[in-house]
Amino acid sequence: MARGKIFFSLVGGLILSCSIQKTALIMTAETTADFSPEAQKYDIPFIVAAGLPSNILIMETARSLDPENPKILGALAEIYCSYGFGFIEDEDVERAKILYYKGYQYAEKALALTNKRFAEVLQKVKNNEVFPEELAKTLTKKNLKDAFWYGSCLAYWIAASGGSPESVAEVSKMLAVIDRLIELDESFFYGGPLLLRASFYATAPSILGGSPIKAKIFFDRAIKISNGKFLLSKMAYAQFYAALLKDKTEKEIYQEEVRRLEEKIESYKTTIKELEDPEIKAKFELQLKKMEQELSEFKKFESLFSERTGEQIFDETINQILEANPYSLEDAVLPNQIAKEKAMRLMKRKADIF
Repeated sequence: MARGKIFFSLVGGLILSCSIQKTALIMTAETTADFSPEAQKYDIPFIVAAGLPSNILIMETARSLDPENPKILGALAEIYCSYGFGFIEDEDVERAKILYYKGYQYAEKALALTNKRFAEVLQKVKNNEVFPEELAKTLTKKNLKDAFWYGSCLAYWIAASGGSPESVAEVSKMLAVIDRLIELDESFFYGGPLLLRASFYATAPSILGGSPIKAKIFFDRAIKISNGKFLLSKMAYAQFYAALLKDKTEKEIYQEEVRRLEEKIESYKTTIKELEDPEIKAKFELQLKKMEQELSEFKKFESLFSERTGEQIFDETINQILEANPYSLEDAVLPNQIAKEKAMRLMKRKADIF
């Protein structure tokens, strides 16, 4: 009997010990997640880059022990996305793509755990029963942080995938999520939702919705939110918008896009006059109305477009980043330092861009 008591005491002790270790590890991972805002204040990017893999391993271990912990899943999504964009993509796009996809999956699971309506509609989207816009509508301000990293990871993964069929199929979901983020709080993370939209407009082909005019408008809104102090916004502006213009001026690009839209409107008007089917005619009239509204919006922003060429904007913006004080935003010192490093690398590649 005594031996039996000793055996069960030992087993019980081991179980208790394992339980304590598991709890301690999960608590460590959750504490690491809480540390994210403080890490944004740090000013030496390469030290952060060196420490992130260890943090990821700790959090991944905790996730395996507590796979339905939304706090850990959400934090992993943020880390994978930030690590890929800040430290990996410039050197190895394929590795960054892996990180973005993993972050996207974790953010989606975190949202599904904390938002039952999101989980329900997500399954319907996967079954092709509803459009992604219905999924985006389920997002609320309570989900804002996870939703932002969901949209960010998805956007970065699509951009890094080089037009693969799998990534193109997710574009509509990505845009729906980003537009919902803008509705909920366009100023989140220093205009992050606006920056995602602007970057899409600057890099997507026109057939998928790309538009230099819209890119400029959204970059302008994003940059103004921080009064130009969040340097990653300016870095993206130089990398995507200025590079899009090449040796043309903003005014030329603006006039070209307006002219194409005006010609399309006139074409639709001609077609509508010749249509006899009322149902088809109504659809064309709806599209015509949308284009006319878009043209009206474009003309409101004509003064934004200068006589500067893409190269001039690139040089001016890169110099602004390099000369800027990274400490001007106390809570974004790390992103600002990363923007400075990216700007230097971008400057070295100028000959390839222009």
